[in-house]
Order: sequence, then C-alpha cells, then structure tokens
Amino acid sequence: MNSGIKKWFTTALAMLLVVAGRVSSLAQEADSVGDTHYEFTSLEEALKRPAAVYRLNLQRQRLAEVPAEIFSFEHLEELNLSHNRIKELPGQIGELKNLTILNLSHNKLVELPLEIGDLQELSILNVSKNKLNMLPLTIGYLAKLSSLDVSVNKIVKLPSTIGSLYQLKSFIVNQNLLTDLPPDIGRLQQLNYLDLWGNAISVLPEEAGRLAKNLKTLDMRAMAINFEKQKHIQDMLPDTEIFFSKSCNCQ
Repeated sequence: MNSGIKKWFTTALAMLLVVAGRVSSLAQEADSVGDTHYEFTSLEEALKRPAAVYRLNLQRQRLAEVPAEIFSFEHLEELNLSHNRIKELPGQIGELKNLTILNLSHNKLVELPLEIGDLQELSILNVSKNKLNMLPLTIGYLAKLSSLDVSVNKIVKLPSTIGSLYQLKSFIVNQNLLTDLPPDIGRLQQLNYLDLWGNAISVLPEEAGRLAKNLKTLDMRAMAINFEKQKHIQDMLPDTEIFFSKSCNCQ
C-alpha cells in the first residue's frame, strides 16, 4: 500500500470512528430523554436536560430550602427531598402537576402549603419525621392518594377533609399528639392499613366501623386504653388484626 492510499485510509477510518461515536452519543441521549425510569441524583445534571427529568433524588444533600430550579421540570413524576434540612415547602410545589410520588421525610417542615392540594396525580406522600402540627384542609383534594405517612410529627388534630381521600389504602400517623380521630375517618372505604400507635387516642368514632370491610391492620399500641374500650374497638372491627398494648386500669 503506497503512502497516499495509506494516509487516505487512516483519515477515513478516523472520521468513521468520530461519526460512530457521535451517533452512539446521540442514541444514548435520546434514550435517556425518553426513559422515564432514569433517576437524576444531581440538580446540575438534571438542569442540562430538563425535558428528560421524570425522577429526581436529592436526598441527603444538606439542602436548607427547596431549589427553585426544581419547579422548571414540568415532566417530574417522582421527587425525593428526604433527609435534608428544609424548613419550608414553597407554594410552587403545586405547579408540578405530574408528580405522583413526593418524599419530604426527615426534614424540618412546620407546615405544608395549601397548594399541596393541587397535586392531583399524587399517589404517595411521605412527610414523616418533620415538625408539622397540622395538615392543611387541601390535603383532601389529593383524590389519587393511596399512601400517606405523617408519622413522628406534632399533629394535634386531623382535618375533616381527610375523609375525602377515597383511594387511601395506607395511613401512617403514629407518634403524633392526636387525642381523637374525626368521624370522617369512616369515609376511607379503601383503607387497609391504619397505624395510630404512640398517640393519646383511647376511643374511635363509631363511624370507624365503616372501615371493617377492607381494614386489615390497625396498630393502637403504646396508648392507654382499658379492656372495655379495647373490646369495643375489636367488636367494631371484627375482621381486623388489631395491635394493642396491655390494657390499663384507666377510664
């Protein structure tokens, strides 16, 4: 092979490799744009391809506030901001119309904005281990919510609108400051798991008997409830597995 042909062949091969590399890169980029299962774990990475952001995990990043850039991800479906130092959830959260999973556990939130109720596609909400003392009335607007975890907060009363969560299957509200449940709890006809342990509840509203059809498990441990009241609760929910602590000699 003479030197001219050899030089041409080498140049052509190099160009072919460059083109192949570019095609491969474009294909990978296209795949990631259409891959709703890809999870971004860096805000910087996500901002490079905002249209591709369906899942964003920013847990354990020492965030003191919710980055405003998050609200530009219009396709966002799953957002994990757990284990940070966030004290306030902006009302802009309601702009994430496609959000189905929101994890804000292990932060320092003292309240949730009314706009939380605008998340009409939300199915899982975890705000456990914060400093909440109440839930907004708009919590009842979350028509597709199936799992709600508000455990380990300082909630003293549940809003009546909790009864509008008709698709709710799991409600975890342990280790709060509740002394009773609203009668509207009986409207949660799909509920199969209710965790109340560690509150100050001693009786359930009679409307809770409507949960009997689907409620599989009820946890009422670590609460001062006498034998008669425990029996009444068990009679109200005869097919439910109920966990009590030892009955007390109390009223």
